[in-house]
Amino acid sequence: MAAQAQRRRPREANAASSWERWLAGELLDAGIDVAALVPDKRLDPIVAALRDRDMLVRVLLAEEECVAYAAGHALAGGRPAVLMQTSGLGNSLNALASLVLPYAVGVPLVISMRGTLGELNPSQMPMGRAADALLAALGIQVFAASRPDQVRPLARGIARMALAGTTAAMLLGQELEWWDEHP
Repeated sequence: MAAQAQRRRPREANAASSWERWLAGELLDAGIDVAALVPDKRLDPIVAALRDRDMLVRVLLAEEECVAYAAGHALAGGRPAVLMQTSGLGNSLNALASLVLPYAVGVPLVISMRGTLGELNPSQMPMGRAADALLAALGIQVFAASRPDQVRPLARGIARMALAGTTAAMLLGQELEWWDEHP
């Protein structure tokens, strides 16, 4: 029964829960000044929390463009982050491998996982299974958040790594959608 009380209750579309506000706050507190993303329903509450705190959000058409934009912004002295869904990871691999990594452009990647625990859409499964291995093959360190209490330290950590020139990824597990306001 107690575990049931902690499960996510229905909420308004785009309304950020605590962990989504924490994630936005940690990125902002670490000095991230712009987020690049392709629109995604699962990322909408995070984007809303970023915009509520006046962060610039660049909405682009492909995740590869988001990575390229972030690289350019970082090379010009900015502090970007890229938010994407797992399926977009495949679209971004070339930009990560040929631009971000060889030139040590640190970009924090926030990836909303699909194709994992509880997934009902079979087309999401292959990329969900491959995400960790693809990132590891590129040498990108991965940190997975499956509980709200993991979000703050992981967001802070990948932002700090990026400021030091290391790209790292935070994977937002589908399990996070099941929690309500209380971790």
